[in-house]
Amino acid sequence: MDIKSIKVDSAVIETGEWVDKIPEMGDLRLKVRGEGNEDFKRFLNKALRNVPKGARHRDGTVPPALMEKIVGEALLETVLIDWANLKSGDEEVPYSKDLARTFLTDKDYRHFRTSVLWAAAFVAGSKEHADEDDGDADAADSYPFPASGQR
Repeated sequence: MDIKSIKVDSAVIETGEWVDKIPEMGDLRLKVRGEGNEDFKRFLNKALRNVPKGARHRDGTVPPALMEKIVGEALLETVLIDWANLKSGDEEVPYSKDLARTFLTDKDYRHFRTSVLWAAAFVAGSKEHADEDDGDADAADSYPFPASGQR
């Protein structure tokens, strides 16, 4: 194994970059910071620490619905920076923090949240492997939910 093949760009993880060819998302482009950026880790740690004991399960874990909301807020505040080519019907949807909050915390928009997570993982990943990508953004095996028509 070549150690250079797993090296990441920490500066890009912290500052972010545009990602396109997001599986199952057409021409949507997302500007995101990388998965595991320092602000994300701090936000998540603080949010989890602040969950009251009464809101936790007996074993101390956070209920899944609350965890999804916390992760959505963490993505909003520390990962998603902007988007392009997002539409509602024929209308372009400009980035706004309020809309982003809806798309990242409402379970009915889970595919959007998954796309942000995918893009953040891509930014955090090794750029050596990105060069090997064949550009097949619709490959069903590269995404955590079924390709169109396979549901």
